[in-house]
Amino acid sequence: MISKAAVIILLMVGTCTQGSYGQSGKQQKNFNPKNLHVEWRFIKNNSDGKSGALAALTFTNKDQQSVPQSNWKLYFSLRYHGINLHAENSMFIIDHIAGDLFCIRPTDTFKGLNYGQSTKMEYTCQGTIANYQDAPSGFFWVNTHNAAHIIPSVNITYNSGSLKGADARVVFEQNKDITDIPLTKLSGILPSPVSFKKEKGNFIWDKNVELVTNGDFKNEADYLKAEIKSLTGNSSSAGSRKKVILRKNTLSEEAYELVVKPDSIVIAASSGAGIFYGIQSLKNLLPVSTWSAKHTELIVPCVTIHDAPRFPVRAFMLDVSRNFQSKQEILKLLDLMALYKLNTFHFHFIDDEGWRIEIPGLPELTSVGSNRGYPFDQNQRLQPSYGSGASTADKMGSGYYSKKDFIEILKYAKTRHIKIIPEIESPGHSRAAVKSMLARYQRYMKAGDRGKAEQYLLTDLKDSSKYMSAQYFNDNVMNPGLTSTYNFIEKVVDGFVSMYKEAGAELDMIHMGGDEVPDGTWERSPQINKMMKTDTSLHNVNDVFLYYFMKVKDILARHNLRLYAWEELTIGTQKNDNSRKVLKIPGFIKDGVNVDAWFNVVGNEDIPYQAANAGYKTVLTCLDYFYFDLAWQKSFHEPGDEWLGYLDTKKVLSFIPYNYYRNATIDYAGKPFPAGYFDKKLQLTDEGRQNITGIQGALWGENIRSAKQMEYMVLPRLIALAEKCWARAPQWEKEKDTSRFAALYNQYWNVFVNQLGKQELPKLTAYHGGYTFWIPSAGISEVNGQIQANQQFPGMKIRYTTNGSEPDNNSPIYLRPFKAKGVVKMKIFDEKDRSGETTSITVN
Repeated sequence: MISKAAVIILLMVGTCTQGSYGQSGKQQKNFNPKNLHVEWRFIKNNSDGKSGALAALTFTNKDQQSVPQSNWKLYFSLRYHGINLHAENSMFIIDHIAGDLFCIRPTDTFKGLNYGQSTKMEYTCQGTIANYQDAPSGFFWVNTHNAAHIIPSVNITYNSGSLKGADARVVFEQNKDITDIPLTKLSGILPSPVSFKKEKGNFIWDKNVELVTNGDFKNEADYLKAEIKSLTGNSSSAGSRKKVILRKNTLSEEAYELVVKPDSIVIAASSGAGIFYGIQSLKNLLPVSTWSAKHTELIVPCVTIHDAPRFPVRAFMLDVSRNFQSKQEILKLLDLMALYKLNTFHFHFIDDEGWRIEIPGLPELTSVGSNRGYPFDQNQRLQPSYGSGASTADKMGSGYYSKKDFIEILKYAKTRHIKIIPEIESPGHSRAAVKSMLARYQRYMKAGDRGKAEQYLLTDLKDSSKYMSAQYFNDNVMNPGLTSTYNFIEKVVDGFVSMYKEAGAELDMIHMGGDEVPDGTWERSPQINKMMKTDTSLHNVNDVFLYYFMKVKDILARHNLRLYAWEELTIGTQKNDNSRKVLKIPGFIKDGVNVDAWFNVVGNEDIPYQAANAGYKTVLTCLDYFYFDLAWQKSFHEPGDEWLGYLDTKKVLSFIPYNYYRNATIDYAGKPFPAGYFDKKLQLTDEGRQNITGIQGALWGENIRSAKQMEYMVLPRLIALAEKCWARAPQWEKEKDTSRFAALYNQYWNVFVNQLGKQELPKLTAYHGGYTFWIPSAGISEVNGQIQANQQFPGMKIRYTTNGSEPDNNSPIYLRPFKAKGVVKMKIFDEKDRSGETTSITVN
């Protein structure tokens, strides 16, 4: 029986699909696996004093027929807990298949389960269990005739005393310096403009307004007309006294001026991008209520704004390989990026677990590489991953963008002055491509056409190299010794160039990946050994890695494209100890290669500055500040990873681009850095400073099982990212006095969170259909029986109970301190009555 303190989450998965499983044995005709009930329960971390965790799976037969003793397997996904899961129960063995896919099979000691019977299997795994996403998911049963039956539901349970959430008193202390700022005292513009001055009066935007521009800004004018029409139904009225003027001037590339007077609005810039950003600031001036209903007129306060971005690259990366996002959700994300003046969308289409873009002439990339399910042993499709289960109908596991879809996305981004940089992940993290081209090879070999079979093959079929990638694959790396590998890259690059041309969109670089090529790769490849014998400049596999990227750089150059990659491009293949050192590679530096610097932890804190100092154009994608797949806070209910700690909005905003050491106080394990630790690290030089081109947030998709969850992980961190990218360096970043530094930052943080709570988040509940965002937990304190509460984002409602029950949207709203005894629980609610995590204290 589950205690009252336990929490049960029901995870629903897809429908049943059939397959062929070439294993002999007697078919079990009567037992229906849909009636197998599975319950997972967390037991403890640091099991028996060891590094790892202990959990249990309980299987209950709710079918009238018995669970057979043998000839079945139960598959499931389990993220990032190693490959050596050990069943403590001798009746079962857990096998690692590949990646995050495992299966349970019975041993001779298992005697089946009759109706109503249960059996429990405890197991140990590596790492720490932190939240519900550390439970196995995507269960499906395969019998001897290879029919794959999806287990309809899994109960996930834990005792609330074993995995505690946010501490209410700690949260209260964290929020103690946040004070309420009236909305009238806030600028209304995020990211913060260079200068902002409120003037007297308002501009009333009704049906009697004329929009005036010249041909230079027609696209921006059309965009503004469409936005206003969606809010009011009004169009531009020629000859009207009140004017909205888009004017050309001589400001820097993305700068703008916005002047609002009672009878006119003037947005001036030298480029369409500058005009567009002025329009976004104009939209931000509108009252929050503007976005929740249609209006006959809009009230725009009179202001004078002068503004320009801090960095030319203001980027966000989305991984749609691990879990797919629809075209409509991508368009919605682009609207969000545009609102906050982000200008670069790094589109991570391709990884081990999925290929998400149609390339004409290579149909297997989508027929095989974009589908996950069962069976997969003959390259019919990719294996299930991240809970996608046996069915290809799972919308997060399977899917791709057609050529038509992608061209529509490109055009949509272009209108919003967002450059889309496609990523062709290679040579590692390429299992979806490798398996797709193996399927193509098999198809043409069966037809007797060896030439076509080998034309785009990505793997040396005689390669016996032993390696294990970071995501537990041993077959996910392209082979640089094959001419066909470069044929493939050329073909895919051609496909992208063609689509961008048809969309009329800019393409000046392609991201080619380069990260996490595992140690041991290619060491036993006959093709690589042959190449190394004929090319005396190649002495080891690290040389082969650089050889590959030199060839790829030349392919891109033939299309007038530059090479962009993860920091490993400048480092080489992955070492087992994860140690890294940036190499000066003249050919890369001379040709303006761009890198994303990301792995600034575990002794490698200075890698981004190494890259910039060496001469590489560097985008700061520091994982401990900008990996939005990290969980928001400690809680069993919070999705996301916790291996690097937790990432809230405050930490994102605290980033100092040119000296992020200053705000680094604890390492990834939560331990304080020793005194003087960063004195030994490489400091950013003046030349290196010039090579920092921007900042990038990144959302990896392993944990993202819905569109709403994607938005939840992004917001409001993306707004803080935009502030770091766009707004000029705040005074606190420059302050040398330690105490003054902290005080100035707290003032800055206070203004920012007031704008979030009172303006940005309420607006986003309705803006362009509404967005889902994270809501923080309430801080609670008690002194002499008086209960006080506070919150990170002023403006939301704190509701409470004093009888131990869960607060809901009918519970009292906290307005002032009150007296209470017993269990006091609180939750923060937004305008749509969505709530954050519950916090509580007990008053004796």
